[in-house]
Amino acid sequence: MKSNSIFYRCLMILALSYLSPIVSADTVTILSDKWFPVNGDPKSEQPGYMIEIAKTILNKHGHSLDYRLAPWARSIQEVRKGRTDCIVGALKSDAEDFIFPEQSWGKSQFGFYSSATSDWNYQGIKNLERIKIGAISDYSYGPMMDQYIEIYKNTESVQLLSGDSVLEQNIRKLFAKRIDVILSDKLVMETKINTLGLQNKFRLAGDIAFSENIYIACSPIKSSSLNYVKLFSEGIVILRESGELARILNKYGVKDWIDAVE
Repeated sequence: MKSNSIFYRCLMILALSYLSPIVSADTVTILSDKWFPVNGDPKSEQPGYMIEIAKTILNKHGHSLDYRLAPWARSIQEVRKGRTDCIVGALKSDAEDFIFPEQSWGKSQFGFYSSATSDWNYQGIKNLERIKIGAISDYSYGPMMDQYIEIYKNTESVQLLSGDSVLEQNIRKLFAKRIDVILSDKLVMETKINTLGLQNKFRLAGDIAFSENIYIACSPIKSSSLNYVKLFSEGIVILRESGELARILNKYGVKDWIDAVE
């Protein structure tokens, strides 16, 4: 009996050793609205550079990625409530209660885009009077603009949209003269303009003197979040050192934010 007990115990240990990688493997859910080239269509060969970074890091640790699109406000709420794990393309001011990694995954700078025929130029908050701005609901555009948006968000002066394709909706509104300018992240807007072949239809009407790091950020109520952000922080450093990060960024025509000139 004793020998049998030892035999069965050894079998159990061996079985557990095979099962443990399966048990410990997670499917990490990421929810966000489309913000290409940061993140785009989940079914595309180019789902976004942050999505490829996240997938590469998670796969290296035996985890898989489930990336889905949803309006930004809903994405924040779903992750805040712990129904999904993380969002991508987040500023710390977007969701201050979330768990953020030490290492950022990009840098965001915002600007005003008008039609090519417009002669309006941004010169500060005061000259926003009588200008109708198109922006995205629940986005943070920096302290100064966030305060302005909060004051005027229920007026014609600041028109906020929510949904999966809000940038395209704002472009249509601009061409229909329902708004005068689009407030957008410059990388995202310029990528969209180039993709649509509208380079001659738009002009950059001014930069906001504000830039902020962007991150993948995880749920404040899930115990797994601390582990994920640790993987993401360490993983981006490893990808940069190995050259894998440059390979991913090159696919999207994006410069490493560490090397980019401010």
